[in-house]
Amino acid sequence: MMNIRARAHIRLSGQAEVMAFVQGLSRYEDSFSIESRSGLHRVNAKSVIGVMYTMFDFPDEMYLVNDTRDGVIPAFVDQFRMPA
Repeated sequence: MMNIRARAHIRLSGQAEVMAFVQGLSRYEDSFSIESRSGLHRVNAKSVIGVMYTMFDFPDEMYLVNDTRDGVIPAFVDQFRMPA
């Protein structure tokens, strides 16, 4: 059975956005991941190197997941969300 989690579809463009994103998440004690659409590829969303990797490996299918509290996505993330 597939594990269903709430996640936010995001896009980051460039090092400045990555730094702002990681710094924003670092203010929270929760654990966050960025995963591909399928969920097979995951990185620590508080890692600059991990987030930079996602920009090159799966840039159009980056999904932020709160691994500590499912569905709780910080409000500042809205500026990085993909339009619906």
